[in-house]
Amino acid sequence: MIQFIYLFFISLFGFKNPKRDYEIQPDQARFLILIAAHNEEAVIGNTLMGLQNLEYDPKLYKIIVVNDNSTDRTGEICDELGIEHVDTIEGKFPREGVGKPGGIQYALRALGFEKLIKKYDLLFILDADNHVDNNILREINSQWLTHHKPESIQSYLGVKNWNSILAAGYAINYWTTNRFFQLAKYRLHLPASIGGTGFAVRIDWLIWNGGFKYKSLTEDLEMEIQIVEDRGRVLWNHFAKIYDEKPDRLKVAMVQRFRWAKGHWYVCLTNFYKLFLDFLKSGNFSNIDQIMYLFSMAQVVEYFAFIIALLYAALASVFGHFSQFLVIKDVVNLLIPSTGITIFFGVYQFIVLPFFATLRDAPEKKYFTFIFLGLPYYSWTYLIDQFWGLVNWRQQGKWVRTPHDKEIIIKKTKDHQQVIIQKSSLIESNNDST
Repeated sequence: MIQFIYLFFISLFGFKNPKRDYEIQPDQARFLILIAAHNEEAVIGNTLMGLQNLEYDPKLYKIIVVNDNSTDRTGEICDELGIEHVDTIEGKFPREGVGKPGGIQYALRALGFEKLIKKYDLLFILDADNHVDNNILREINSQWLTHHKPESIQSYLGVKNWNSILAAGYAINYWTTNRFFQLAKYRLHLPASIGGTGFAVRIDWLIWNGGFKYKSLTEDLEMEIQIVEDRGRVLWNHFAKIYDEKPDRLKVAMVQRFRWAKGHWYVCLTNFYKLFLDFLKSGNFSNIDQIMYLFSMAQVVEYFAFIIALLYAALASVFGHFSQFLVIKDVVNLLIPSTGITIFFGVYQFIVLPFFATLRDAPEKKYFTFIFLGLPYYSWTYLIDQFWGLVNWRQQGKWVRTPHDKEIIIKKTKDHQQVIIQKSSLIESNNDST
């Protein structure tokens, strides 16, 4: 219930249309764009070609692919397009961490910590399947300069595909979160959440803190907590947008979200006590905000409770006069003591907010598909991963990659990006990055 109340208050600041709180500035910040790639021959070429038209001074950014133990043509495609790549398979440095963060840390070592601080201001992280708006660096540069060079900026996390029920669930979850969590928190001067891709982090801060050396499977959340503990800032940019491929197959989604859940619980259980003690000493409310986010996994449980409460209300109206129903009534009242309040917050959070997000932000207004099919399917299947993630939270040693096989063509429309998906003829293997 605390989560419901907290998110209800925050979400109130997401209804107003987003507006820039900065003016567009001349190109100044120097970007190192690192693209994490493990066996990404199906999508890396299209991603790199999409980055060729960035509206930013080409002298102020460098694109490098972290070719992380790839056994396919990822490196060859980079060569064909004239893009530099760091090949972790060469093993010049010991591995620090697993999967994506381990590969990025290797690349930072290979490029040289001291050299990076001298050459660049911001490290911008992308996944190999991402598409970005051409103005993304200019937007981040302008916000970064206007707001006195914060430690990190997270860009808007869009989706490339939403045609399947599962992908639609991912999509509506992201659209709702972008507006009613990220944007709303930014307006309240609370730290945004780093989303794993499409974020910029100050090179000097990163290097001074050891680089991309993280222990969990959710390095983005670890970095976010570290910035907050250092009294740093994580800003949200609603106008710098990337588009990420989401799984269409349940097995792929379950594996991905199991990794997320394990990493999230690890960061939660190893940091919440320290955050709370620091709050008692400093009174910094950002610590409480982070604790609330660390326990946000409970939202799916609350969604389940909301559905149960609705069923209870329906059954009570029909069978309430039967004595056999009294047993069910007692059980439900034990689990959900405030049924009316639960239904109110549930309708608001799981119907009203997704409906508004679809109305304002979705390229297609598929209300029934997004809200009544996609969101329940996404949430209820995630509940399983969250439970097993909690049980296995100490196991942070294996990173299972998410396969990508969709190419993307973008057409500008008046209000949105129109995204047309093409499935690549190259289907990737399920090999893990080590």
